Amino acid sequence: MSGSISETMASAELDRRWLRGDPGAFEEAYGRYRSRLEGVAYRIVGNRPDAEDVVQNLFLALPQAAYRGSASLWSYLYRAAVNNSVNLLRSRKRGDRLREEVRAHALAPGAPVGSDPVAQVLEAEVLAAVAKALLRVKPQHRRVLVLRIKHGLSNREIAERESIPVATVGTWLRRGREELRGLLGPLLRELRESR
Repeated sequence: MSGSISETMASAELDRRWLRGDPGAFEEAYGRYRSRLEGVAYRIVGNRPDAEDVVQNLFLALPQAAYRGSASLWSYLYRAAVNNSVNLLRSRKRGDRLREEVRAHALAPGAPVGSDPVAQVLEAEVLAAVAKALLRVKPQHRRVLVLRIKHGLSNREIAERESIPVATVGTWLRRGREELRGLLGPLLRELRESR
């Protein structure tokens, strides 16, 4: 019983140190909670490397995080680990759906079929790279890009559908294209050099 009381007191002291900005509090929190948080993440994501990534990213974001002491630091970290794990699963599902859509589109009847197997492999790699890059574009920018490119909606139609100003749609489209161009830059350079 005294072990749990002393653990509770030590956790409360760590919370106070964190809120005061004590630099050693970060290392102590990492040492104290990392393995427990990885266990929480593992139960959600189902594999050790992803669970470790979830916790690593959580601690990397922690100095900028919104923890203000309304709950214990452990409760805050636990909730963040659960949320980040769920977000990882959602991201995986979106990526799987996007890859499936790209694959279905490429294999659709009437889609041009090249006789060159090397060209077919290259096209599949390019489509996969575009899908992967698109998933790294900011979500709001990605949404408007998909509505424009895949669904052919105008800025006004996107604005109505997303309940945002038309000017915002234009800005998000421009920024989304810039992000996508930046992410695909190395691939585009490689393709130009291989011609």
